[in-house]
Amino acid sequence: MNDRIVFGQYINKDSWIHRLDPRCKIITLFLMMIGIFLIKNIYALLICLGFILLVVLTTKIPLHKFLRSFKMIAMLLIFTAFFQIVFNTYGEIVKVNGYDLTYTFTLTYLNLGIGILLIVLYFLLGKIFRKFRLIQFLIFVALIFLSEAFILIGPSIVSYTISIHENGLYTALMVLLRVLNLITLSALLTFTTKPTDLNGGIEGIFKPFKFMRKGVSIFAMMMSIALRFIPTLLNETSKILKAQASRGVDFNDGSFKDKVMQIVSLLVPMFVISYKKAEDLANAMEARGYIPGDERTRIYELKYHISDILVYIFLVLFLAAIIVLKIGGIV
Repeated sequence: MNDRIVFGQYINKDSWIHRLDPRCKIITLFLMMIGIFLIKNIYALLICLGFILLVVLTTKIPLHKFLRSFKMIAMLLIFTAFFQIVFNTYGEIVKVNGYDLTYTFTLTYLNLGIGILLIVLYFLLGKIFRKFRLIQFLIFVALIFLSEAFILIGPSIVSYTISIHENGLYTALMVLLRVLNLITLSALLTFTTKPTDLNGGIEGIFKPFKFMRKGVSIFAMMMSIALRFIPTLLNETSKILKAQASRGVDFNDGSFKDKVMQIVSLLVPMFVISYKKAEDLANAMEARGYIPGDERTRIYELKYHISDILVYIFLVLFLAAIIVLKIGGIV
């Protein structure tokens, strides 16, 4: 399995979180997410994030595994924070040393030409520094700042003033902290819980609802299979990309038509592999006597222990504290 694939991956360690009942972990995750969404105070969210990171350190899982969980949504977080800061104009303008934090963007014909030249240079550098994307990006940013020297030369085309307001900055930080808390909690669940245990946990949580047991068992099995095969399919995708690259296919270069054909060359074998694995899994489950919706026995029955009860007590105190502070207007 590729170590760079982290989503849906279980990491076998001997920690107290690994030994918790899966029902306890799922319920705790769900209710803590609700509590985090109720919090509207940055300091409270920072305290929650700090506590979650302390829990992460007790799992014996390398911290870089959790950091890689943010890689898939890093650009989304950056763009979300950027648009909140730039376009949210509610509240007072942020001041630095008594001066308003504003930036006036003026576009002239000379500046426009320099911008087009920089874009062309950016793509040319992409071909030269394929393995040094960070260097390419830093050069591009440096040239943009150098182009500001020519901003007042020539007639102006358009002028726009960007002001950073307190509410925009506050909202951006709130969104970032909420997402960081939620992603870390989700990664904590998948890293410390086997897919089969997740399946059993979901079935156990909905077991009292006998009228919908059949639907719940099927849904739990679907979730378990989906989480189990996400790393496998991503690993197969990596193999296909390497195989295509060895045959001369470059997914970074070419026209739009070439890129579409390259994507098709990736999707077709992925669809075939997915269908083949689904068929093999269905045959294996049928050979072992699996019948959807029927009552099944387990080798190890789920049982609550003292540690699970302590986690539930903490969860009740956590939600009670949030509700009390919410009523008091603190969070």
